Amino acid sequence: MGTSHRHKPTGNPNWGKASKAVTQISKDVSESNELSNNPPKTSSPQKIAKRLSTLEKRISKSYHNAVRNVVRASGGRSSVSKGTSKVMGHSGVYYAGAFTSTFQEIAEQGLSTWLKEKGINSIEGKTTKEIIELLSRFMHDYFTGLDDTAAREALEAVNDLVEDQVIQNGGDFDKTFQDVVSSELIKDYLDIFFGVYIYSHLSQSFSERLQKNCGFEEANYTMLEIKGLIIDDVKRGFNNRPAGQIDWKGDEGKRFISQEFDRIIQILTNNED
Repeated sequence: MGTSHRHKPTGNPNWGKASKAVTQISKDVSESNELSNNPPKTSSPQKIAKRLSTLEKRISKSYHNAVRNVVRASGGRSSVSKGTSKVMGHSGVYYAGAFTSTFQEIAEQGLSTWLKEKGINSIEGKTTKEIIELLSRFMHDYFTGLDDTAAREALEAVNDLVEDQVIQNGGDFDKTFQDVVSSELIKDYLDIFFGVYIYSHLSQSFSERLQKNCGFEEANYTMLEIKGLIIDDVKRGFNNRPAGQIDWKGDEGKRFISQEFDRIIQILTNNED
């Protein structure tokens, strides 16, 4: 089992740059909302549309800057994507490996057999969500701090995807995990996982400061805007890299996870180290 502290490189200049970028997003989001909801009568629709377009581009640029500087403050893209940084990356890579290897084990053994090996003989009466939450307990390690919290939130996002897939398959868990690990769904799950993971780091690090400076509502709206941008970019970044035949329990799976995480970071930093 592993342990880590609540690492947060507040003395790193890149951390300050990330904080400033998030603050700028908040200002631009606030102005954009005001223009959209209460357009000034003295400005033409064309002028307002032009300003909104400018703000949209600025928000996108600032969010990329925020992610890029958090990654830099955490040791750089290579350290983060390989999971060697305790600030960001370690728990993310660990949890990504935990859920992919667990999915493969269940696909190979069947849910009932897998659970019996863990000492659970019956899941009678449990809902789909309760069963998925039960599975998640076996994927957790005893890390602590911001990084572990981010990884747990990302795993919850994957759990939601699994729940939807199980429902589509009429409650058949075995079919669901077989479908996921034998197709590109597993890679899409990884991409969403890492997108939410990075978002959670930003949220934990900067939302409290935003709340103090501009209030809860504006801070919450700002972070939701950032999350939406991240998830949109991750989904647009889905590629055709084959993942259906990966051995997630071995070195091949570990390499794939680090390479895919690196690719996601490139997307979210706008291809700048």
